[in-house]
Amino acid sequence: MNKSIPAFLSKFFTDEEITTLKEKGVICSDQFKDLAFLRLSSEYKTFHRGAIFYEKGLAPGYPRIMRILHLENGINRYFKNKFYVEEKMDGYNVRVALINGVPLCFTRGGFVCPFTTDRIQDLIDINFFNEYPERIICGEVVGPGSPYNTEVIPYVKEDVAFFAFDIVDENSNHLPAEERYRILEQYNIQQVRKWGPFSSSDAGKIKEIIIELDKEGREGIVIKPVSSGKSVKYVTLSSCLRDLQATAHLITELPAGFFMQRILRAVFFCHEFGIPFSSDYLMNSAKTLYLIPEQTLKGISEGENIKETFDIRVNNRKTIDDLMHHLNRSDIRTQLISVEKTGKYHRARFHRIYIKGTKELRHRLTGYGFFD
Repeated sequence: MNKSIPAFLSKFFTDEEITTLKEKGVICSDQFKDLAFLRLSSEYKTFHRGAIFYEKGLAPGYPRIMRILHLENGINRYFKNKFYVEEKMDGYNVRVALINGVPLCFTRGGFVCPFTTDRIQDLIDINFFNEYPERIICGEVVGPGSPYNTEVIPYVKEDVAFFAFDIVDENSNHLPAEERYRILEQYNIQQVRKWGPFSSSDAGKIKEIIIELDKEGREGIVIKPVSSGKSVKYVTLSSCLRDLQATAHLITELPAGFFMQRILRAVFFCHEFGIPFSSDYLMNSAKTLYLIPEQTLKGISEGENIKETFDIRVNNRKTIDDLMHHLNRSDIRTQLISVEKTGKYHRARFHRIYIKGTKELRHRLTGYGFFD
């Protein structure tokens, strides 16, 4: 870091730890409007990636959740006591925290999301923070109008929606499930669907839930203990194919493991549930993994870029500029197509252009060699 470390970091780390953080380059200075804060870019001791440190406190990062590929055996291995099953939503993860009196929305990596921060008062009752100012609401933003996902979500049709799945405090303590359900219902904050409580002997019932979710085109489930302990996640067969369909054009942007993991999840699902790979499923997979990249390559050969188009609605016109800046931090570039006022919202259409993947495919087309 070029700038000196703010004194408030000493509330959380020793001088020796701060030196280590600086040497490893995992503590990053950031700012959103008048708020200056430090963001943890990777795990460090008990702090999760994306943790936010600022003058008056801490917004902890959200922990990674272990994935299981065999549902029944995973349940028997990790759950000896009662647990709930909650729906795993297909969107992007945000934490809503009250910082200096303002509700801010942080991404998994610890960046303030200008879009979600702009829209959060449309999505939840922020009076929650009058009673629980130190609490953080963790949830998934799902649906059309997302600035991150182009995948069609059949059960959210008109605008983004927020689904809460956790409440934590500054010390990363998670509220017990039943207390969380009660508080979120009290403030009419939309929650992920839930079933239970169950015990490990109910694995058959949970398989029935998964089959129904798969038929509905849902992503999967997260299994959470009633009080404390590890949570695990498990996804449906349909979500594996849908993920591949939504990302096949980014085959040079994403690591090969992204695609192989989804194929492996599908194989495990069919093995456990006794589902034969139908010719339709195999054909859809082949179309996804071959035809979509072929269309992408054809476009690049004609001078196009790998890109996606987004259509969003925000309250504040400046949010659009802030969002473009936020997205441009990576090897992705944005191109604003149009902005217009429609009712109470400013509506923006923009492209996200994938520079790295476009360049790689263009090099291959012009004969450049590479080592694999």
